[in-house]
Amino acid sequence: MSDAVRTLLLNAVRRDDLPAVRGLLRGGVDLNARGSDGLTALMVAAGKGNAELVGVLLDAGADVHTADSVAGGTALHKAVQGGDLDTVKLLVAAGAFVDAVAVSTGHTPLLDAFWYKRPDLVGYLLDRNAGLNLGTHYGFSMRDHFEYALNVNTLGREKLLAAEALLRRRIAADERAVADQRLMAATIEGDLIAVQVLLADGAEVDARYPVLNGFNDLHTPLLVASRDGHAEIVRALIAAGADVNATEPTFGAVPLHKAVYNGHADITAILVRTPGVDIDFQGATNGYTPLHDALWHGFEDCARILVDAGARLDLVGHDGLTAAELAADVFGRDHALTRELAD
Repeated sequence: MSDAVRTLLLNAVRRDDLPAVRGLLRGGVDLNARGSDGLTALMVAAGKGNAELVGVLLDAGADVHTADSVAGGTALHKAVQGGDLDTVKLLVAAGAFVDAVAVSTGHTPLLDAFWYKRPDLVGYLLDRNAGLNLGTHYGFSMRDHFEYALNVNTLGREKLLAAEALLRRRIAADERAVADQRLMAATIEGDLIAVQVLLADGAEVDARYPVLNGFNDLHTPLLVASRDGHAEIVRALIAAGADVNATEPTFGAVPLHKAVYNGHADITAILVRTPGVDIDFQGATNGYTPLHDALWHGFEDCARILVDAGARLDLVGHDGLTAAELAADVFGRDHALTRELAD
């Protein structure tokens, strides 16, 4: 695409010229190309708060995840800075990460919403489980930043106070959610009796932990029990109908990943025998299957359980490695398991 055509699209977006943008899109313009300022057309439209134009660009395939090449912010960062709630909602609905971190500052969209004194956007992002305990690259936590802003700002202080009220409401809701997660608490403690009693009393077996920017964020009890090695609790949760393919949001891992990553062969055996389990599920972060994870961490017993259960040997991770190639790297090419996987 020529620089002239790219400039035409970006200029049309800056003019809010929807007909011109539609015409350029019909002509096959690269809508993800960047201007000299490092911004894509979607970022420009988002920053201007033109929700209609943002919708058109998203429908045409604009990349909602990419970051600008100068400060490293996403279209959602730009929309928050622009302050239009409808634009923010469109981007989140299109899959924008609410906790995306700008490369230069470490700001999330929520932190920018505080920074730009947008209490309506703060409330929306908090309701979308935006993280409260993430830090910036310059050492501020969310609370540090808020206290700093209150101390140095006089203009717009009422907006900051409104945002603070929303923040406190979210913190209180998180605290209530943690208190209500008795099944998760019992699972974390490895208390089988308490788990059995709670399940018998109708506890929600797949209830997810609130987002606290901690180790258990949005995990189900089965994910935690599989990770932490509580085999009998795993059995009890599965018997109660727990989702054996539930994913957690950080790595996109399922219970089998959690079990093999930590070398829990007994739990691996339980899970692979559970009807409906996907033993070849590839995690979002690196494309590794449970077999990849078992090999990666050198847990030969877990790997053999998966192979015996029929795990696929042809799948590759994002690094391009098959199970056999990973085994060769970890155990050596002459190891019996490596040779078995290569045959």
